[in-house]
Amino acid sequence: MDTSSETDVDRLRGSSLEATCRLDGGFQRDDGEMHSRSTRPIFEYLETDPPFGREPLTDKVSILASKFPDLKTLRSCDLLPTSWMSVAWYPIYRIPTGPTLKDLDACFLTFHYLSTPSKDSDPSTPACPSLGGINRCMNAAGKVTLPVFGLASYKLRSSIWSSNRPEEQQLAALLMQAADEWLRHRQVYHPDFQFFLTHYNTAWR
Repeated sequence: MDTSSETDVDRLRGSSLEATCRLDGGFQRDDGEMHSRSTRPIFEYLETDPPFGREPLTDKVSILASKFPDLKTLRSCDLLPTSWMSVAWYPIYRIPTGPTLKDLDACFLTFHYLSTPSKDSDPSTPACPSLGGINRCMNAAGKVTLPVFGLASYKLRSSIWSSNRPEEQQLAALLMQAADEWLRHRQVYHPDFQFFLTHYNTAWR
């Protein structure tokens, strides 16, 4: 995964993270307790602070990793396909610098898989399954990417979508539905998603 520059990091706000690691005989949570397969994840964090009061994503990850050192020992190929994270994107300032943030108030919530296939995995097994099979785990530069499987938006102008590309609006709606179904299936209450969901119908202008 590409690393962000310092200025990019300041604009990126973390939302949630969930990981499930394969272990012999079951799973281990952050409290060290062993659980059988299909039980709760080993680590889960949901951000509840107001968006503009949150720490940058990389800072939050470092803090969480310092509290739960085992997170640094996990590889993406050790995680189950149900491992995921979401990131809330809020506009903080204009690049290049401008007088105001007018017309730059759209916000996004993206959902990503954390699991990637191991080198010795069955080549016939789909890598990082995603909507329409359009995502890949490895890009041309050989860097690992985190495919998007869900998306929610707020204050997104409908005109931003090309008028002759209605499939883009359809894709956005499908990604919104995918995120909703993902959280419902796992019985996860996601504060940011609930806000985006309740404001979804009024966000398109």
